[in-house]
Amino acid sequence: MGSTDDDASERRSIGPHLAWPEPPDVLHTRVDGDITPAHVRELLDALDTFPRALRIYILRDARRSGLPTREAREALVKDLPLDRIAAIVSYGASFQARTLLTMLDHAMRVLRPRKTRFVFFETEIEARTFIENDRARRA
Repeated sequence: MGSTDDDASERRSIGPHLAWPEPPDVLHTRVDGDITPAHVRELLDALDTFPRALRIYILRDARRSGLPTREAREALVKDLPLDRIAAIVSYGASFQARTLLTMLDHAMRVLRPRKTRFVFFETEIEARTFIENDRARRA
């Protein structure tokens, strides 16, 4: 199982945040502070490093996360390629962040119906267990 201590050679900075692929289908991010529209664009670029046919899990280390700005939330609703994302799996998010992202998830479901979902866990182990179980269910 991967972890935040994996090989740093493929890590990319997204403003104050980090993102790195964990093959075959996980984009692990460490969110450090608020999220801006520029960060959303760079996240979309990081998703493009995966094969197009692959459904990707975005694994978010949200222990130091701030909140997405209004403009970043709009960019996520409009531009996130939901057909390519299996789930957005966060661990360690604050109550405030979970609440805001749950509202964003509901808005996205109304505006762009899809099967992608936001899920939240306290620990990285719980988040990775969800991914493994969801991956097996989809197989």
